[in-house]
Amino acid sequence: MTAVDAGQLVLRLVLAVTMAFHGTQKLFGWFDSGGLDRAEAFFRSQGFRPPRVMALVAGMTETAGAVLLGTGLATPLAVAMIAGTLVNVLALHAKNGLDSRKHGCEHELMLLAGVVSIALIGPGAVSLDHAFGLAYPDWAGVAALGAAAVAGAVVVRSRDRMTAARP
Repeated sequence: MTAVDAGQLVLRLVLAVTMAFHGTQKLFGWFDSGGLDRAEAFFRSQGFRPPRVMALVAGMTETAGAVLLGTGLATPLAVAMIAGTLVNVLALHAKNGLDSRKHGCEHELMLLAGVVSIALIGPGAVSLDHAFGLAYPDWAGVAALGAAAVAGAVVVRSRDRMTAARP
């Protein structure tokens, strides 16, 4: 294993663990999170409709995307899933600036930078894609990011801004 392969593996695993943490919080209530009921309440407060379905989709997307990214399987799909989710989260927090103490977007921005990096450089030799001989064209990662941006933007635009603006 080269240093580059090790770096790609570390980046993929850190991103995967972080996204799986958030996804399983929503789906199963792990890590003292309140589960789907609490996620639904948050999604409702942010104007997502229907809130329970959106919370479930977000949890499933984060968890499945994390598993794919962590194992390095179907990497463009994993990138699209996670980046699309992060587009929504960034849209919620960007108005607060970068400072996470003020509900800013610094954490989400760093996660997105990692996902973009994997989209551009691929999963590396220590991945199931590599083990199964799955080679993607160079443009696949960029296409996955484009699909994520479009899908994320559609979901962001579908939010009920009046509900989200209420205290």
